[in-house]
Amino acid sequence: MATLKDIAGIAQVSQATVSRVLNQDPSLSVSEETRRRILQTAKELGYRTVQQRYQAFQDAGETENQGQRENVARRIGIAQMFENEQLLEDIYYMVLKSVFDEICFEKKWETVMLFRNEQGNFVKNDDKPLDGIVAIGRFTGLEIADFHCYTENIVFLDSSPDEEKYCSIVPNYHLAIRQVLKCFREHGYRNVAYLGSVYTYGDMKQLSMDPRFYYYKNSLLEKGLFDPKFVIDCEMQSRSSYEVMKAYLESGKELPDAIFAASDAVAPGLLKALHEFGIRVPEQIGIITFNNTNFSRFSEPPLSSVEVYMRENADAAAFCMELLWKKKTHPKKIIISCSLEERDSIRQI
Repeated sequence: MATLKDIAGIAQVSQATVSRVLNQDPSLSVSEETRRRILQTAKELGYRTVQQRYQAFQDAGETENQGQRENVARRIGIAQMFENEQLLEDIYYMVLKSVFDEICFEKKWETVMLFRNEQGNFVKNDDKPLDGIVAIGRFTGLEIADFHCYTENIVFLDSSPDEEKYCSIVPNYHLAIRQVLKCFREHGYRNVAYLGSVYTYGDMKQLSMDPRFYYYKNSLLEKGLFDPKFVIDCEMQSRSSYEVMKAYLESGKELPDAIFAASDAVAPGLLKALHEFGIRVPEQIGIITFNNTNFSRFSEPPLSSVEVYMRENADAAAFCMELLWKKKTHPKKIIISCSLEERDSIRQI
């Protein structure tokens, strides 16, 4: 079965752009040529959106598909941490939601989006019951209380607000940072800077030390290599990373040998600032990012990045939901391994 990733690779665009074009997002601004190329590629690969396939399934003959129809009873609510504008800044959660949509379709589960109303409460646009909710990202206690208005079967994807109460799935940040620092070390880089938020929303959407920075700092402290002057604190979005990196370069501070960018979301601003100052990658500085979205793959040069295996994370969320339905599970926290994909943004020095 063709995937969004397959279409994005052929059409040379991001998975988020593919998803929004295929789902006819009216707020998306792309050229007609790009739109035509995406639609043509999807057609050639035989791809249909979750909504299109579900509708086709619903329209199938009553007798032929009666046995299958009985499996379409499950309705899964999906709640996103970010609003639409924020999702455009960091497409990781948008793509993760699309991957989970794919899994639900394969299992013949209907997905229902939950949206924040003017009061900030999560609501849906129908009165039908939900069999479960998958909450993608981080949420406040009040937001979590909203979920309980619909169901007690709640699974958190990419956060773990209460390990004694909820099933959750998170990436192995510790492993990822060990891989990053080991790669830099083996390539001869000594001074490795951190670019990203030092404090981000924690599991209960309260500011706490970002796990990527925590493991970066402590791993270097153990080896006596941590230097606070190489901590470049910025918001996890390109505008902030550009402004902060530009200010860093203008200050005349020592240029690090390499930079670990804590999210693909900060990489565009980083590359723009380096380009404006004539600093070449990887000749003068090495870069490794986190999330391994299409931005990493199609940057110039292509960026080494940590793959967090969204399909495996989403599969684990579906697995936990099925366990909840069976009423046979104690809350589980599943930690999914990461791996580093090396590209042209690092070299042997």
